[in-house]
Amino acid sequence: MNAAQMTTLVPLCSAVFFAGYQVNRIDSLFTMVHAAEMETKETKDIIFEIHGKVCSIEQDIKNIEKKIK
Repeated sequence: MNAAQMTTLVPLCSAVFFAGYQVNRIDSLFTMVHAAEMETKETKDIIFEIHGKVCSIEQDIKNIEKKIK
C-alpha cells in the first residue's frame, strides 16, 4: 500500500468509526426516550387514579352535606 492510498484510507476509517459512534449514541437516545415515555405513562395513570378517588370523596362529602341539611 502506498502513501496515497493510506492518506485516503485514514479519513475513510475515521468517518466509518465516527458514523458508528453516532449510531450508538442514537440507539441510547431511543432507549432513554422509551424509558421516559413509560415513566410519563405511569405518572399519568397515577394522577388519573388520584383524581378519581378525590372526585369520589368529594361526591361523598356532598351527599353527607345533603343528608345533614
